[in-house]
Amino acid sequence: MKQKKKRKQKVNNDKFNFDDEYIIGFSDSATVTKSNKNNKKISKKNNKKKVSASKKKENKKAPTSAKIKSKKKKVVSKLLKIFLVLALFVGAGCFLCLSPNFNVQEIEVENNSVISSDTIISLSKIEMFKNIFLIDKSDAIQNIEKEPYINSVKISRMFPNKIKITVEERTEKYLLEFAEGKYAVLDGQGYILRITNTLIDLPIIVGTKTDLNSIIEINDNQTRLCEEDLKKLDIVASIIDTAKNYEVDTYITKIDIGDITDVKLVLESEQKTVYLGSCSDLNTRILYMKDILNREKGIKGELFINGNLSEDRVFFRESVN
Repeated sequence: MKQKKKRKQKVNNDKFNFDDEYIIGFSDSATVTKSNKNNKKISKKNNKKKVSASKKKENKKAPTSAKIKSKKKKVVSKLLKIFLVLALFVGAGCFLCLSPNFNVQEIEVENNSVISSDTIISLSKIEMFKNIFLIDKSDAIQNIEKEPYINSVKISRMFPNKIKITVEERTEKYLLEFAEGKYAVLDGQGYILRITNTLIDLPIIVGTKTDLNSIIEINDNQTRLCEEDLKKLDIVASIIDTAKNYEVDTYITKIDIGDITDVKLVLESEQKTVYLGSCSDLNTRILYMKDILNREKGIKGELFINGNLSEDRVFFRESVN
């Protein structure tokens, strides 16, 4: 009997051994389901990241249609504005060039004393009643500057219908004697203004190297002394300016610059010839000349101021004849 009971207990124990069944069966299923859930969550997150990344790339690569339309509108509006501005300029230009209100009614000339206003207007070739905007100022300036007495020209449009011509004339300074009874009139820069047979009350320069024998008349404003004579002309200008400071410039009739180390002055009204030498220390030499002129008034003779002023004597020698 006891053996039967024991066997029954064993059988019952085998049937109702819940610990082993519960631990083994439940624990395995739980780990599987948890891992599956985690895997699904990770895959969803990865999918979301991929989708968002792809959307960002698409947004970076291609702008939206709204942006394209707005850009097109801006470009069109800019083009329209440019077109309108150009149309306004073209219209204004056509009005100014075609309107009779801007036709030349008056031409005024300023600062001229030697050349008459009519001559300057004629030289300019500016047409009366022509539109003021169609006048070529550069051509008119070149035409006027062909006149030797004109040093520079400025032309201005005075609206609505007036042209103003402002000139700077060259001044007659010297006579250049180059043939018997023939003189070239020079300005201070050595430009030849005209040829004359009439003796003018200007200092006469002799002893130049410029060959003027082939010149009959001057037709442009570019005829000038040669380079060597231009350098000599600077000495002449210094002599005249210094003599003017001592109020004896009006006595000088002729200046001989054939030898710049031995410059001579002829004072016809005083019947005297002055030997200035190299013209170094010009102020002192002219001062000596003034003093001798005052002491030897009306006496024909020669003044020797051509030596070394610190060593040589300055003196006057009366002419015998």
